[in-house]
Amino acid sequence: MPKTALVIPCFNEGKRLNLPAFKKALDSYPELMFYFVDDGSADNTYEILQKFSVDSARVKVLRLEKNSGKAVAVRHGILASVKDGNALTGFWDADLATPLSELNAFIRELSSPDVEMVMGCRLAHLGSKVKRKVSRHYLGRVFATTVSALLSMQVYDTQCGAKLMRTELAAKLFDRPFISAWLFDVELLKRTKEIYGIPACETKIIELPLRQWNDVAGSKLKFSKMLLVPFVLLRIFSRRS
Repeated sequence: MPKTALVIPCFNEGKRLNLPAFKKALDSYPELMFYFVDDGSADNTYEILQKFSVDSARVKVLRLEKNSGKAVAVRHGILASVKDGNALTGFWDADLATPLSELNAFIRELSSPDVEMVMGCRLAHLGSKVKRKVSRHYLGRVFATTVSALLSMQVYDTQCGAKLMRTELAAKLFDRPFISAWLFDVELLKRTKEIYGIPACETKIIELPLRQWNDVAGSKLKFSKMLLVPFVLLRIFSRRS
């Protein structure tokens, strides 16, 4: 296994952090590091993470003094991983909606020299345990269809919170701030397209259908923000990089 870093953005996750699952992943993957980024939590998230990090040199805890949004928190952790020289760098949602047992499949895809980025794909299919609310599923299909048209690339699921990439690519994609705090995944694809072009992206980016994904309660994304999606997409695709 190459030296791999996962950034875990955390905002008020004190009651949802499954530390035994993170500990199990560390035991299973000797080359794995976690970069937990506390995004200005108002609860005891930071204290819990600090205590967890005491027993492992492969757990780093970073802190943002004020809540800045997922994009800023992920970028903060990614840049720390780039600086530390990890071979692979990615991010994973703190609620572990995508179980860490899926990580091995991501790493396996990146063993191909042609692949630069692997994105989790919440595709319900035979043999999988992908459980998603019906309303979120259909909203997701409308969103993905719109983004695919804007990117001129076939993308099934831009917003899955599990992504892994080569650190050289991560350094380029995260070198500057994002327009959106919660649609930055779309910006990542747009920036990758601008680097490689569409034909190359079709081989360099892999959407990996997950074997398991659970719609964990407590999402920070509110319906009011979803109403702003068209305006945010307009800002993303009207601005030149």
